[in-house]
Amino acid sequence: MFERLKTALGNRFDAEIPNEQMAATAAAMLLLEVAWADHDILPAELERTKYALVELFSLSEARAAEIVATAQRDHANSVSMYPFTKATNEALGYEEKVALLVCCWRLALADAQLDRHEERAIRQIADLLFLSHEDFIAAKLTAKASQSA
Repeated sequence: MFERLKTALGNRFDAEIPNEQMAATAAAMLLLEVAWADHDILPAELERTKYALVELFSLSEARAAEIVATAQRDHANSVSMYPFTKATNEALGYEEKVALLVCCWRLALADAQLDRHEERAIRQIADLLFLSHEDFIAAKLTAKASQSA
């Protein structure tokens, strides 16, 4: 099911990440796309990405950190979000994709400044995950509410 993603990510992922964690890898790449939208991935954004994977996929912090490190290393070579959104669409249900979108918003809002490029990246991710504009706005409001809580 994840053969195209494995090809897009490179053969070295075959040994490093089993199929059941390919969705977590794809999600990490999408989160890093949001972090990179302002052309600077901060250590705090990497931490948030790690905790998003722990929350979304029930991974240990150590495993999530490994996936984030691998995704960060390979992010520079990715040319499109499509393989990652495709893998996410195949692996996750509607509620899980909305939860991922909330994590994208939390990441973008982490520095208390919403960069227009981050918002654009999240909008593109939402579209590629077949989520509605209402889901996009609701995820943003949920993320904002959790920031102030």
